[in-house]
Amino acid sequence: MAAAISRRSVLAVLGVGLGTVLAACDSSETPPDAQTATPGPNGVDGTDGPTGSEPTPSRAADSGVLLLALARAQHLAATCRTITGADGWHRTVHQQLQASFDEQVRVLADVLRAGGVPVPDLSPTAETGTDSATTTGSPPDTGSPSETGSPSDSGDGVGSTGDGATGTGAPGDAAETTADPGALAAARLGDLGRDCLQDVTAEVLTALSEVSAANLPMLLAVAGQRGATAQLLGADPAWEPPAGPTGAGAAGLLDAYRPAVYGFEVLAARSRGDERTAYEQVLSPLRQATRQITQLAGEAAPPAPLGYGLPESLESEASRARLAGSLTAALPATIMGPTKGFVDDPASVAGTVQLLADAVRVGQPWNPVTGFPGMQVPGA
Repeated sequence: MAAAISRRSVLAVLGVGLGTVLAACDSSETPPDAQTATPGPNGVDGTDGPTGSEPTPSRAADSGVLLLALARAQHLAATCRTITGADGWHRTVHQQLQASFDEQVRVLADVLRAGGVPVPDLSPTAETGTDSATTTGSPPDTGSPSETGSPSDSGDGVGSTGDGATGTGAPGDAAETTADPGALAAARLGDLGRDCLQDVTAEVLTALSEVSAANLPMLLAVAGQRGATAQLLGADPAWEPPAGPTGAGAAGLLDAYRPAVYGFEVLAARSRGDERTAYEQVLSPLRQATRQITQLAGEAAPPAPLGYGLPESLESEASRARLAGSLTAALPATIMGPTKGFVDDPASVAGTVQLLADAVRVGQPWNPVTGFPGMQVPGA
C-alpha cells in the first residue's frame, strides 16, 4: 500500500485523485433544443464505484494522494485569496479562479471525510506558501506581495467583463499600499499562473496515465483547470503537438468541435467590431484543434456534415453570446467522455489535458472557469 502511494506521489502537485465523487455529464449550458453542438456523455461508464457496485468516495490506496492533493489545492486557493486590487478583466478572472480553487478544496475535503480519512484543519485563508513545498513536493510559491514582475497579457485577447462580488483579498496586502494596485494584482496573478504550470508538466501528465480508471477522469479535469488557469494568466504550458487520443476516441470529439467551428464562423460573420474580434480569436484555435483531432481520428473520423441548424435568429448580440456559450460549454463535457479508457495511454492523457485546458480558456468569456471542467460536482 505504501509503495503504491509513493509511486503516485508525483501526482500530488495536481491537487487531484478524487476517486469517484464526480461524473462526466451533459453540459447544462447547452440548450436542450440546440442543434449546433453535441454535449458530453451522462457518465463515464454508468457505474457508481470502481467496480460498479457500491459508491466509494475513495480507494484506501489513494488516501495519501488525496491528502497531498488537498494541500496543493489549499495552497492555490490561499495564494489566490491574498491577491487584492485586480480590476477589469483580471478582476473577473480572479473571482472565477478563486471560486474554482475553493471548489476543489471543498470536494477533496468531502471525499476524504466520506472515506473516513481525517482532514487536516487548515483554514483556506491561511498563508500556505511553505507547506506546499513540504507536503506536495512543489517549489515554494514565489508570488510575494513585494514582487512587481511584469504581468503577461496573452490571455486578454478574449477577455470578458463581470460584476462578481469582491472580497478576495486579505487586509494588509501590499497591493493596498501601492500607487497602482491593479498592476501589482495583475503581476501576482501572473505568478499564480506560472505556479499552475507545475501541474501540467510532461512528467506529471505521463504519471497521470498510470492511475486507475476510477480516478483518471477526475485527475484530467483538474489538470485541465490548472492548464487553463496558466494560459488565462499569461503563462505558456509549452504543449507538445498532440499525439492522442486517436481513432474512435478522437472521432467522438468532432461531434462538438465541428459544430463549434461552424457556429463561430456564423457568429463572426454576423457581428462587427470588438464583438467580431472576440469570435474570430476563438475561431482560430478551434479550427486548429479540429484539424488535429481529425488527423488523430484517421479513418474513424466521420464525414463532415454540410451544415448545421442554428437554434435562433442571432440578430441580437445577446443571442449570439448565448450561442457562443452553448458551443464552448459542450467542449469540456465531450472531451471528458472517453477518458476512463486512457489508462496506460500517456499520449491520450497529455492530448486530453491540452484540449481541455484550451477549451476552458477559449470559453471563459461566456462560461466561468470551474474546479472540474466537463464534470458535474454533487451539491454544486
